[in-house]
Amino acid sequence: MDVSSSSSSPQGGYDVFPSFRGLDVRQTFLSHLLNEFERKGINTFKDSQIKRGKYISPELKQAIRESRICLIILSKNYASSSWTLGELVEILESRKASGKTVMTVFYDIDPSHVRKQSGEFGMAFRKTCERKTEHQKQRWKQALTNVAGILGEDSHKWFGPLLETLCYHYPITIYIMSQRFSLLRDNEADMISKIAKDVSNELNFTPSRDFDYLVGIEAHLANMTSLLCLESDETRVVGIWGPLGIGKTTIARAIYNQISRSFQRSLFMDNVKRSYRCGGDSDNYTLKLRLQREFLSKILDHKDMEIHHLGTAQQRLKYQKVLVVLDNVDKLEQLQALANGPPWFGKGSRIIVTTDNKHLLEAHKIKHIYEVKFPSKDEALKIFSQSAFTQNAPPEGYLNLAVEVTELTSHLPLGLCVLGKALCGESVSMWTDQLPRIKTSLNRDIEQVLIVGYNGLDDKDKTIFFHIACLFEGKRVDCVTQFLGNSGLDIKYGLGVLVERALISILSDKLIIMHRLLRQMGREIVRKRSIQLSMRCRFLMGACYMYHVVADNIGTGAVLGTTKVSLTNEKALSGMHDHQCIRFCRHMVDKGSKLAKLVWDGISVLVLSMFWLLRCAFLSIMSMPTAAFEHPFWKLKKRLSHLKPSKEVNCCVDVARS
Repeated sequence: MDVSSSSSSPQGGYDVFPSFRGLDVRQTFLSHLLNEFERKGINTFKDSQIKRGKYISPELKQAIRESRICLIILSKNYASSSWTLGELVEILESRKASGKTVMTVFYDIDPSHVRKQSGEFGMAFRKTCERKTEHQKQRWKQALTNVAGILGEDSHKWFGPLLETLCYHYPITIYIMSQRFSLLRDNEADMISKIAKDVSNELNFTPSRDFDYLVGIEAHLANMTSLLCLESDETRVVGIWGPLGIGKTTIARAIYNQISRSFQRSLFMDNVKRSYRCGGDSDNYTLKLRLQREFLSKILDHKDMEIHHLGTAQQRLKYQKVLVVLDNVDKLEQLQALANGPPWFGKGSRIIVTTDNKHLLEAHKIKHIYEVKFPSKDEALKIFSQSAFTQNAPPEGYLNLAVEVTELTSHLPLGLCVLGKALCGESVSMWTDQLPRIKTSLNRDIEQVLIVGYNGLDDKDKTIFFHIACLFEGKRVDCVTQFLGNSGLDIKYGLGVLVERALISILSDKLIIMHRLLRQMGREIVRKRSIQLSMRCRFLMGACYMYHVVADNIGTGAVLGTTKVSLTNEKALSGMHDHQCIRFCRHMVDKGSKLAKLVWDGISVLVLSMFWLLRCAFLSIMSMPTAAFEHPFWKLKKRLSHLKPSKEVNCCVDVARS
């Protein structure tokens, strides 16, 4: 290659190494291309100060190795130099050894002439091969055959139609020649702009280190790679499922960055849910049409694309190997508009869908689903430390506090990162001061993410969500169905919805588990609503708050449930006529003159409580210590013979009104 400028190597190497031959290329096409590279901030190798000889110099070999992309500009004179052919061999060897990105431009030459070494190109090649060894000639010939197979820009595709048009409309030769060159320059400028854009995009696609230091990312990528089965030619759709804030999008981005260069076209379409809802109140078909138009415009790089039916995506992509990530999908209609099945895409295509709704994946018949699990205790502490201290472990004096905050997030990556950033740079004393608020209040940034899952529920499922957040977390499924079985809430179906939305999980022993931050969010929503409704509380939680409601007898008919209540005033709950669930605690510390200590061994207190319970006409379930049921009181009160025994064992008394 030959072009004027310095050959000094910048730190980190070059973006592009151009390989070319001939003054005709250097003074016209290449000079304009280098100007466009410079305008786009692309650092290009230039070798005017390197002395040429029979063999490629060590400096040139180093420049090839240090460049991220090698751009080979093949022209009629390219094979007229043994130096240039040596460059080509070195470039292709680097491509084979290290995966070097190689791009081609066929400038005023047919790619078949390069592949077969024919025409003017072949004549120049044969002249260069004179007095060369057979081994050398075969190496060059194989290199030319290989480089001709690399897809690239062909100038004939830009200029050919133009020349045909000119010759048809302007048969007078001199007129053709006078008009042709300005039009050709315009077409060449368009081609140069396209090449520069492609090079810039390719530079952006080179392997990044953005996700290298994410805790646990190696295991996630290994699991995803296994599910994607990239060696197969089948078209495969893989779902990534898990609760909000678990890191689904991060995992999808990491795998996308790792494998996208292996596909003809690739697109990471973030927040599909938001794009779909931007359509406003349009009908369902219009929303899907608009979403598909946005999708095709991006993956085909075609601005303002117009489509008229939903089959367009299949027509345009069914022969192309594509990688598509559809992030944050929440409706089946979105998948129907963007990826309605493997036949829409070419062989070897991979579609990745992230969602917090497992039912959506199953309904779309996606068989390969990766469930993202919570990080381990050690991984959670490391994630938090990276966010709070920009290192992998807490510094001296912070360990116990960091462990406590980590446990408060129940290892949710979103919570770990948000709280870590909020506490970053604070002193130990400030951490200590902020802990009480972290324990009782949900960080706004965390809430804004988690609330999305709640908002996607219908009213009945929201009610079940509240009951679990406020009363039944950690309880068995049969306990919940007993208490709420006649509530009209479709408990079994509703629990299934909450599981599919990753808002709860049900263990093998049928215990219901809700993440601490989700539980905190649910209770916070209840608290805010009670304030808005002038203390018309639906659930009473927290000893101090319930103490005032119960002791001052200010409860309203809106109350559905309370937790850990100490009852000494038989009128305290009389106004709460809609009460469905009460949980009494075993002991309650004396709060002053209004409330005495409640101890189940104290017969007078127990009997006082039972007189109030007798007024619950719909009382059907009660759970108490065995000793309490042996009290003579129960033998005297036949009205309670309809009560069912409850298997609830984690509280001393549970009462439910169905």
